[in-house]
Amino acid sequence: MKKKRIIIILAFIVVVLTGCANNANPKEVATAFINNVIYGQDKEAAEKYFYQLDAPSEKDLIQDFSELFDLSKEQAKELAAIYQERLEKETSFSIKMNDRTGKKQEAQVTVIGLDSAKFDQIIDQKTDEELVLWLKKKGYDTIRTIEDIDKISDENQLNGILKELDALNDKDLNQIQFEALKKTFKELKADKEPKTIHLELEPDKKEKNYWIIVDEEKRFNELLDAFQG
Repeated sequence: MKKKRIIIILAFIVVVLTGCANNANPKEVATAFINNVIYGQDKEAAEKYFYQLDAPSEKDLIQDFSELFDLSKEQAKELAAIYQERLEKETSFSIKMNDRTGKKQEAQVTVIGLDSAKFDQIIDQKTDEELVLWLKKKGYDTIRTIEDIDKISDENQLNGILKELDALNDKDLNQIQFEALKKTFKELKADKEPKTIHLELEPDKKEKNYWIIVDEEKRFNELLDAFQG
């Protein structure tokens, strides 16, 4: 998402991916992992296959949103709920296990993530729309788009608008940004192009009934990028 990319990473990126279950199906292990860290689902399966999984929590996401967009905790909580709803509704994945000889198994994960290519453009548009709504509440009903300000020929009216804009305080600006973010997030749709991630799983060398994911931190980042767009 460019400058304002939504990321669920950094603070909890060190993930120890060790699965535990006798005769565990590698595809089920990979599925449980993705459902847990991306959607917050399949927690029972995750507990079955992973003895330590530092998956991102709702609290982590709220904290990230609060810091990234300079929002209050309540605002960030509302935004996180919208984001999670879009993630669950719009994204999906499928797993195909590639044929492998030996102990290592490779899961080919095809992800349909969110389309965030125009995130910055849309949020700028929504911010302008919120600013117009704010001006209308101040009595400037004739303004329909932000571009209309440049077309105003009445000098007194133009000076009045410029004075109002100059007087915008931090609270007003925060609310305008928050409303723009909510509307932008609500419009997030599935990307048309799938992305492919490869997860390599292998039995733990010490405990044969456990699994690890090779280069787990790198693979985790790739999954997040694929789902978030």
